[in-house]
Amino acid sequence: MRSEPRERGDVPGRALLHPWSWLAGAALVLNVFWLRRRHPGVVSGKLSDLAICFLLPVFLVAAAEWSLVLARLCGARVGLGVGRRGIWVSCGVTVAYFALLKTWPAFTGVHRALLGVLDMPFGGGRSFRNLADPMDLVALVMVPLSAWHLMRGAERGGDAETRG
Repeated sequence: MRSEPRERGDVPGRALLHPWSWLAGAALVLNVFWLRRRHPGVVSGKLSDLAICFLLPVFLVAAAEWSLVLARLCGARVGLGVGRRGIWVSCGVTVAYFALLKTWPAFTGVHRALLGVLDMPFGGGRSFRNLADPMDLVALVMVPLSAWHLMRGAERGGDAETRG
């Protein structure tokens, strides 16, 4: 009898379905739409950064997994898991992007343009702000936690490349 895809671990983007990802997403949404407006301060200033530094590697891995699924549907002979290397690349991209965002004010324009493109399917027109503040780099502590979360999920899901 064939097992369900979720049990085999080949569900693309499965890390986004984990409760830790949902908790980080809920914290981000709560902070952006309520806490920052009602109670601006240090906590509301850092909460989004912490959530983003956890969620961005998870999102990048999920996007890579879906890309592999699409490539496979187009006839490419590729596996469905991104493996340990893909997880570390997603974490490296997150660290580089966040560090540029928080230390180089000119990068804010790139960030706004990217968010504007990502916002288009939802109607667009939102304004995004960023304050370059090197103190926000403390949020990068979430990236290794995200990597650990992704590695554990890949091991449980049966991704042989991650186990080795």
